[in-house]
Amino acid sequence: MKRFISLFIFCILFSFTIFGQSIEQVKPWLGISIESKPNGVNIIQAIQGTPAEKAGLKKGDLIKKVDSVPVKEPKELIGYIQSKGVGYEVIVEFERDRKPMKLAIKLEARPDEFAVVKKQLTGKPMPDFSLEGMNEKKTFTKKDIGSKVTIIEFWATWCGPCRASHERLSEFAEKNPSIQVLAVSNEETELIQKYIKSTKHKFTTVRDASGDLHKTFMVSAIPMTALIDKQGRIHSLSLGGGSYLEEILQAASELGKK
Repeated sequence: MKRFISLFIFCILFSFTIFGQSIEQVKPWLGISIESKPNGVNIIQAIQGTPAEKAGLKKGDLIKKVDSVPVKEPKELIGYIQSKGVGYEVIVEFERDRKPMKLAIKLEARPDEFAVVKKQLTGKPMPDFSLEGMNEKKTFTKKDIGSKVTIIEFWATWCGPCRASHERLSEFAEKNPSIQVLAVSNEETELIQKYIKSTKHKFTTVRDASGDLHKTFMVSAIPMTALIDKQGRIHSLSLGGGSYLEEILQAASELGKK
C-alpha cells in the first residue's frame, strides 16, 4: 500500500513537472530587427504589421530609452521588453535624423518566427546582396540571378539536416541547369572549402561574409530555403528538408517551365 501511495505521489509530481515545462510565459515583442550602435540600438528593419511598424518606428531609428530606462545594447532592449507583459504600453524614446522623438507602443504576443518571415518576404523583390563565391573566385550579386529561377538554401557545415539535403539539391541542380541553386553559409572560408572538397556537389556554394543576407531573411533556423522567380520576386520560403525541400523543388520546376 505504501509503495502504491509513493508511486501515486511520484506520478502526480512528475505530471506537474512535465506540465510546468510545457508552459511558457507569452513573450511580448516590438517586431524589429536591431543592431548595436555607439549611441544606442539601431533599427535595421521594422517588420510589417508588428507593434513597432504600426506605431511608426522605421529603419534607421536609433532607440535610446524605453520607459526612461537607457538601452545601449540589443540585449538590454530585448530584456526590458520581455520583462513586460503582452498588452502593456511602453514609451520608446529614439532619434530620427538626430531629432529626439517618442512613441507609445502597445506590446503584442510574439508570433511564430518563421510565419513572420514568410509574411514579411513572400512576394517581395529579392534584395540586393553580395556573396563570395566558393566554387569560383567571383562575387555573386542580385544581377547574377537575372531572370533565372533561383533556389537559395541557408546552411552550415555543422548542420546535419543541411548536409542530408545536399545530395538531393546536387541531383536537382545537375538535372536542371536552367535553375540556379545557391547554398549560402556565413561560416569561415576554410570550413566551407573543406566541405566542398569532401562532397563535390553540383550546386553553387557562396559565403555571406557580412551576414547581411542572413539578416534580411531573419535566419534563425536552418536549413532554410527560398525560391526566387524569374521576375526576381521571393516566391516561397521553406524550413527543413525532406518533403519540405521537395515542395520547393517542385515549385521551382513549375516556375522554370513558365
